[in-house]
Amino acid sequence: MSLGAFIAGFNEVIRPVIAIDATHLKAKTKGVLLVAACKDGNEMIYPLAFGFANFECTESWTWFLSQLRNVIVDPKRVMIILDRHTGIIGGMTEIFPDATHGFCAYHLV
Repeated sequence: MSLGAFIAGFNEVIRPVIAIDATHLKAKTKGVLLVAACKDGNEMIYPLAFGFANFECTESWTWFLSQLRNVIVDPKRVMIILDRHTGIIGGMTEIFPDATHGFCAYHLV
């Protein structure tokens, strides 16, 4: 899910650096929350998109990233920051092969 204003803002004025990650939900339904976020000009968090999946795996990340790619005007100029989860890496190589990828320094430590 993403709001049209977030997509338009990203494509027009936000620097094209996207951080993606997931968090596990502990509620009755369980699952994971997949998140794509950026930073705006004031270094504030700019939510781009989020989605829900049963598990954090290559299949769920591939679905999420394909939905994200559909709304990005120029995917070649995007830099994506990710942790080293194998599901994200698998989805990135398939969906965003032409984008620049980088690992999060926090997760590398």
